[in-house]
Amino acid sequence: PGHVSVTDRLEDFLPPNHPWNLDKMLQNPSDYKLPLGHPDFSSMMKEENLRLPKISVYFHHPNATESFISGRALPPGHMSVTDMLDDFLPPNHPSNLDEMLENPSEYDLPLGHPDLAKMMREKDLPTTGIELFFPHPDVTESIQARRALPVGHPNVAELLEECLPRDHPLNLDEMLNKPSQFPLPFGHPDLNRLMKIEHIPPLIFSA
Repeated sequence: PGHVSVTDRLEDFLPPNHPWNLDKMLQNPSDYKLPLGHPDFSSMMKEENLRLPKISVYFHHPNATESFISGRALPPGHMSVTDMLDDFLPPNHPSNLDEMLENPSEYDLPLGHPDLAKMMREKDLPTTGIELFFPHPDVTESIQARRALPVGHPNVAELLEECLPRDHPLNLDEMLNKPSQFPLPFGHPDLNRLMKIEHIPPLIFSA
């Protein structure tokens, strides 16, 4: 479905006695047989190297091809894929990428489509350089357990401001104070990896 018309592509090259219903024949190949001596279809094509983008994503990014095939939609707030790939799409490629990725169960990757995951380049997750003394609670587990920040906790937005991706919400403290209203989106990095835990040196008492 959605393949460009082969009839339109080849009509200028067909012999006068050649059938004209090429698209119907190729859509129903079991009903038609290539006559003896028919030219090899592959010899009529010229392969071109596909110019694939290399979009930088963090190491935790889900495999895009697997997500699409399994029917997992883009998470809310994901940046526009259409905008990112617009300059790389072939002329006959559908332009409604965001709609397709938000509703993957309604669209199939066509046979031979490039691996979406190969269009991405993983980059390391930056660390905040924030040192936390042991025993600091496991931050990811705290959010998943809907435990709010304790009263008097330092401002998290200020601590992480320089490390946030451009499209990340800025109301971190509100989100962490109301974790039941703001679940972590699928594929979000483990918050603990943004921190460096320092152990308190043991106290030595002399008798």
